[in-house]
Amino acid sequence: MNERVIFQSAVPLDNPYRCAGSLAAWQTEIGENVLGNSRLMLALSAGFAGPLLQPLSVEGGGFHFRGGSSTGKTTALQIAGSVWGGGGINGYVGTWRATSNGLEGIAALHCDTLLCLDEIGQIDAREAGQVAYMLSNGQGKARAGRGGEARKAAEWRVLFLSSGEISLAQKMAEDSRNRRVMAGQEVRIVDIVADAGAGMGIFEDLHGFTGPDALARHFKAAASRNYGHPSIAFLKKLVEDQSGNVERVAELMKAFQEKNMAAGADGQVSRVLARFALAAAAGELALEFNVLPWTSGDAFAAAKTCFDAWIVGRGGTDAAEDREAISVVRRFLEAHGASRFELVQGDLETPDQTIDTRVINRAGFVRVRNGEREYIFLPEAWKEVCAGMDPGRVARVLVGRSFMLTGADGKPQTKQRLPGISKSARCYVVSADILADD
Repeated sequence: MNERVIFQSAVPLDNPYRCAGSLAAWQTEIGENVLGNSRLMLALSAGFAGPLLQPLSVEGGGFHFRGGSSTGKTTALQIAGSVWGGGGINGYVGTWRATSNGLEGIAALHCDTLLCLDEIGQIDAREAGQVAYMLSNGQGKARAGRGGEARKAAEWRVLFLSSGEISLAQKMAEDSRNRRVMAGQEVRIVDIVADAGAGMGIFEDLHGFTGPDALARHFKAAASRNYGHPSIAFLKKLVEDQSGNVERVAELMKAFQEKNMAAGADGQVSRVLARFALAAAAGELALEFNVLPWTSGDAFAAAKTCFDAWIVGRGGTDAAEDREAISVVRRFLEAHGASRFELVQGDLETPDQTIDTRVINRAGFVRVRNGEREYIFLPEAWKEVCAGMDPGRVARVLVGRSFMLTGADGKPQTKQRLPGISKSARCYVVSADILADD
């Protein structure tokens, strides 16, 4: 730890790791006033997590605070950024308004620290999904040099904070190619509703200030006066006994995960929980180092509140692909349920069951049996419905939720007598109950 390291960059860079004010002033004006505000406490705890990524061998990733204008999202990034530096017009906080190439260089400059990116709506929708993978995976795009030789790709380890009025999925939906957010992208950028539910946006405890706006202005002013000292104090304590401190963080993470892991939760939930655990453990370690003026358990409580909010916003602890499987079928029925399904009578056992309706580009049939409407998808049309997903998996998910009939063999496809077809055909039969699913 006594080696002298000199960083040499190929380009001039604006040093974000400046210091101003004092640690004591930062603790009084920022550290104490975030207490009772779960989103702000999570952001501040995450601000200390960057140096722990490498020794713990955990993956990077980000937290995205989503909400309407003037809810306090940027405030969360400002106070977290003050842990590492500030100065300039926007202090330590950067912006999503950049190309993927530009963000590679920015991420590399924030390796093992904290990266703050404000307003995700400013990034090109065509690049949003790629950037989600890139920032978390810690490696830039492979490129060739002038002579055709392979250039070394940029690498980094970073935990980042993001904000915006929309989510990553909503941003990607702006792409004219109708890109669908993948489960891996949702895991890498954890979407948290910024509104804490107290009627004050991101704030829950105003600490005597006249309103949320007054507290937000206080935090902005405090972060412009006092910054950089918390990270220095934290790192000094960390390297005094690095192996022991890393073991302590691992213990804290394990305790948080064991306490908050729901039985039967999908592996995607486990990965996200590990990131919340890292932030919570970093916050607890910072208060043990007397950097954060909190009491034991405060960082854990804030991280748990935010984790629970993420679960609610996600819709449960099952796999994202399972939720999407139900959504794609529901969307298709909502859009085409009255136009692409030929209405038939009863049980399909009589020679002429169709009701004379004009159906263009037919996807299947619809019948009413025992007072319940059922949609019968033809095999090739089912592939259209599940475009971009595994049709077999989608069917299995619907069977598990009792939205799809099964045959005597337990398989999703069932034999049906269809108008105009002399022999029985294997089809997928979906109950209209899927439209009323929560």
